[in-house]
Amino acid sequence: MKVATTPVETNPIVLRMPPAWAMDDDQFFEFCQINRDLRIERTLDGEIIVMPPTGGETSQKNSNINFQ
Repeated sequence: MKVATTPVETNPIVLRMPPAWAMDDDQFFEFCQINRDLRIERTLDGEIIVMPPTGGETSQKNSNINFQ
C-alpha cells in the first residue's frame, strides 16, 4: 500500500542573534533540551542552525538502504 505524503522542508534555518541575545554554553544546552525534537547546532560565529526532524518517509528510505 502506498501512502501519499507531503514533502517536509529539510533545509536548515539559520538564526542570527544580536550580541545581547548571545547564549553561553549552559544556556545553549538548555535551549537544545527544551527543543529535543529539533537538531540544533551553533556555529563559531554564534549563528543557530535548526534542522527539522526527519519524517517517516526519510526513515523508510533509510530502512530500504540498510536492507540492501
